[in-house]
Amino acid sequence: MNRKPTMKELVAATQLSRATIDRVLNHRPGVNPKTVEVVQRAYSSLLVQAAGGVQLASVTQQASFSVVVQASEEYNESVIATAQKIKNQLDARNVSLDITSCSDVQDDDVVRLLYQQAEHADGIAVVAKNTPIINAAVQKLRQQGKHIVALVSDLDPDARDAYVGINNRAAGQAAGFILGRHLQHDTHASVAVIVGTLSYSCHDDREIGFRAQIRKTLPSVSVAEVISGNDNTQQTYDAAVQLLRNDPTLRAVYNVAGGNAGLAAALDECRSAIRPIVITHEINKVTEKLILAEKIDYILSQDIAKLLLETVDKLAAMKNNQAFASHTFLPIEILTRFTLPAL
Repeated sequence: MNRKPTMKELVAATQLSRATIDRVLNHRPGVNPKTVEVVQRAYSSLLVQAAGGVQLASVTQQASFSVVVQASEEYNESVIATAQKIKNQLDARNVSLDITSCSDVQDDDVVRLLYQQAEHADGIAVVAKNTPIINAAVQKLRQQGKHIVALVSDLDPDARDAYVGINNRAAGQAAGFILGRHLQHDTHASVAVIVGTLSYSCHDDREIGFRAQIRKTLPSVSVAEVISGNDNTQQTYDAAVQLLRNDPTLRAVYNVAGGNAGLAAALDECRSAIRPIVITHEINKVTEKLILAEKIDYILSQDIAKLLLETVDKLAAMKNNQAFASHTFLPIEILTRFTLPAL
C-alpha cells in the first residue's frame, strides 16, 4: 500500500490540532519551528509505514537499550517477564533490552539508575514519576545525546523525546463510562477513586478523565478521592479502609494505581450488603487472581509486549536518525474474567 497519511493519523501521531497540522502541510506562516518538525517527522514516519518500506525498528548494528521502571512490584515483575518472552524477537533485530526495576524508592535513586544505564545504553525508556528532579535528569541526559522515551506515564514533553503507552485520560473516561452505565438508575450512588500519587502523570490523567466522565453520566454523584501514597499493598489497604469507613454505602471504586491486593482485602473485611464495583489497571499475576476470584470486575490494561516493541521501534529510529512520532498511543484493553489474555 502506498498512500499519504490521513489527517486522523497525523492528529493521533502528533497530538496537535487539525488546524495546526493543516498550516504545516500547506506551508502557512505562524507555526513554531519545533511544531513544524514534529509534523514533518510524523508525516515521514507514516509514509514509510504505508509504503511497506524500511521498518522503524530495523537495526543494522547491535543496539543496547535500557528500561528503568519505577512502579509497583507486581508491575515491574510483569515487565521483566515480558521482556524475557520477546527476547527472540529482540535478538532478531540485533537489540538487547536491559530492564532495571525499582519500587518504593526515592526519586534520587531513580536518577542514579538512569545515569548508570546511560553509561552503556544507546537509548533509555523510563516509567517514572513526573517530578522536577526526574525531569531535570532526563533533560540533562538528552542534552548529552541520549534518547529518552517515557513509558506508561508521561514526563514533561520538553524533557523526553517521545511517549509510548495508552491515552491515560481516555482510560479514566472509559472507567467513568462503565460505572455510569452500571449505576445510571441508582440516584444515591457514591463512587471513589484511589490514587497512588499524583506525581505520576498517568494517575493524574486517569483521575481527570474519570471525573469528567462521571460528571457527564452521573451528574448528581460526587467522587471521593483517597491518596494511598504509593503503589504498594499496605498503603492501598490503609487508604481503602479509610474510604469504606467514611462511606459504607460506596457503590464503586476506581483504582488508578497498584496495590490491588490491599484494596481487595479491605473490601473483604468490610462485608457490605452490596460489594462495590471495582475497576483497576494492568493485568499481572496479582490482578489476574483477583479478577478470577471476582474481587475485581474490570481491568484497564495495555499489552506490555507491544509497549516494549514499540519502544524499541522508537529508540531504534532515533539511533538510526529515522523519523518517529512523538506519541504512540496503544489500544486500551478492557478485560473481564471472561476475556483474560494468557500471561
